[in-house]
Amino acid sequence: MNNNSMGITGVISVIPLLLLPALVATCVAIVPWVTGRREVFGVTVPPAALADARIRRYRVAFSTLVGGVGAASLLACVALWRLVGVTPAFWCASILSIVVVAVGFAAQQRFRRRVISIKRERGWTATGAKRMAVVADDTFARPLPLWWDLVYVIVIVATIVIGYAGYGGMPQRVPIHTNVAGVVDGWADKSPFVIWLAPLTELILAAVMVGAHSAVLHAKRPVDADSPVRSAWRYAAMARAWSVYVLVVGVAVTAGVGMTVQLGTIGVLDLGLVGLAGTFAGMLALVGGIVVVLFYGQNGSRVDAGGADDETMPWDEDRYWYGGVIYANRDDPAVWVPKRFGVGWTVNMARPVVWVGAVILLLVVIGLPFALIALL
Repeated sequence: MNNNSMGITGVISVIPLLLLPALVATCVAIVPWVTGRREVFGVTVPPAALADARIRRYRVAFSTLVGGVGAASLLACVALWRLVGVTPAFWCASILSIVVVAVGFAAQQRFRRRVISIKRERGWTATGAKRMAVVADDTFARPLPLWWDLVYVIVIVATIVIGYAGYGGMPQRVPIHTNVAGVVDGWADKSPFVIWLAPLTELILAAVMVGAHSAVLHAKRPVDADSPVRSAWRYAAMARAWSVYVLVVGVAVTAGVGMTVQLGTIGVLDLGLVGLAGTFAGMLALVGGIVVVLFYGQNGSRVDAGGADDETMPWDEDRYWYGGVIYANRDDPAVWVPKRFGVGWTVNMARPVVWVGAVILLLVVIGLPFALIALL
């Protein structure tokens, strides 16, 4: 199908998809400017290193390279859409988004090696044994507690009620899938089970977002022993913001996609709007995430710029970070830890529970589609 035969819904849906490589490039390009003040390209450094001319040049070069690839990808996707059609453009956007991430990773590895050379040249080493600091202050911001996620129950129950209320008017052949242009290409016979497709989708999305919320609450909290109160306050502000973000985006995505699927199933809405709802929910997540990152930074690094001239480096955990992005430390009981290059959290690959969870998730992702097909 070419772009001239698409309806207005398809056109509106495809535009955000074409923007995907540019948005991914934006997310990657800003990373060197929002990471913690003691990490540069995944290397432990003192905060004063950020003022080093060479390191600043590397950060600028990284952002320029990734941004340029993102801009070129956007132009290529738009040109392909206009010349060939939406389906090739969709695959182009998907592939080029991966390319952007790959280019960013390759550039991060290159500049990481250069920063390591500077670190050796300047003699930046840990000042002594790692010190511990415990900070408890009830005036700090607190993340939203997990019980806030009960709102997902309301969304799922409402979706079930809407499905059964509209079951009488459901067509005998029910649309259950659309292509990237918003055209229905999958059908199922009318049955009560079809009503449960939307709630099950919502349940999966909700489980993912509750897991993300739990990670925010239980992740390892880094505290700078040189300025424990300041660093704890910064991290608390960031964690609060991310907990709100995860809840708002999670509810928007779950309700938007689930309700649209249900209303499309019972014949109230065009099922092609599912793609539109999902696309805009994804755009909300990306843009909202960029806003939070730019305002707070990793570990709250952008909340308070104090300590920028600090030459001390009380710890050095480079040996536990492979490539500056993969963390594996058997002596650390934490499962979730703040990223060094990037924003948010990553897992401690040395914890067995991480591998067990990965296997379970893989089985669910692979097995669920086959189970749904068998039931339909």
